[in-house]
Amino acid sequence: MKKQSFGIILAAVLGAGSLFSAVIPGTDALFTTALPGTGAVTVQAAASNSFGGSGSEEDDSYQDFAASEFSLVLDEADLLTDEEESQLLDKLEAITEEYNLEVAVATVESKDGNEMNYFTDHFFDENGYGTGENHDGILFMVSIGDREWHITTHGYGMTAFNDDGLAYLKENVEPLLKDENFYGAFDTYADLCQDLLEMAANGEPYTEPFSPIWILISLGIGLVLAFLCTMGMRAQLKSVRTQDSAVDYVRQGSMELTRSNDIFLYHTVTKTAKPKDSDSSSGGSDSDHGGTGGSF
Repeated sequence: MKKQSFGIILAAVLGAGSLFSAVIPGTDALFTTALPGTGAVTVQAAASNSFGGSGSEEDDSYQDFAASEFSLVLDEADLLTDEEESQLLDKLEAITEEYNLEVAVATVESKDGNEMNYFTDHFFDENGYGTGENHDGILFMVSIGDREWHITTHGYGMTAFNDDGLAYLKENVEPLLKDENFYGAFDTYADLCQDLLEMAANGEPYTEPFSPIWILISLGIGLVLAFLCTMGMRAQLKSVRTQDSAVDYVRQGSMELTRSNDIFLYHTVTKTAKPKDSDSSSGGSDSDHGGTGGSF
């Protein structure tokens, strides 16, 4: 009787222990396993952590400068109609393909308190603009909420669009922005970029033409300044009269010269070369970008 009771108890223990269930912390998945030798089926549900996915957190340090998608025309501020955007994109793609340098336009609602040149430079970098290993390109950015704009260049773009070229672009696009003719500004920018790239490809990047009128203006300003200075000095010499000789300018009794000798001893000149600073730098955190900009 004792052996039979012991066998019943043992069977009950093994039956209770044949199936072990637990819930994984942080999930609703049930994890089920069997004790060795019991023959129970093992079931394991896929578990996920409380963050979702793999649980790794992405680096969001540059999310403010990242666009949702890449395009030579990114109109996030919705300043263009669909037809205008399509026409502009076709033109920019043709220029980019012809000269192997990306010519792009982007608009945003706000630069989020950043300096406009800093925002545009980093927008260019973080969104992968530019062709080749030097990321040759130019980007025209408009922040409509801040009423500011900026053009940034990189790589060969800094050569093709030099200071004179950027000044030429600014002179032509800024008035159109002030009139809120955004498509006109972007279309003019595209046409001028093509002209400037063609000049650079022919080995003659754009330089601002010299006008002879500036010579006349400079001479005129110089003559006026010289006349004013002369009249000012003349007005301070009212008590002075022209004399026949230098002796007449010496007050009597003020000087008695008893002996005069001129003795030349020697003359020595020592020259020391000024050391050059080998650690000079161009300065600025974004010296690898060129650009210009303004407000409208």
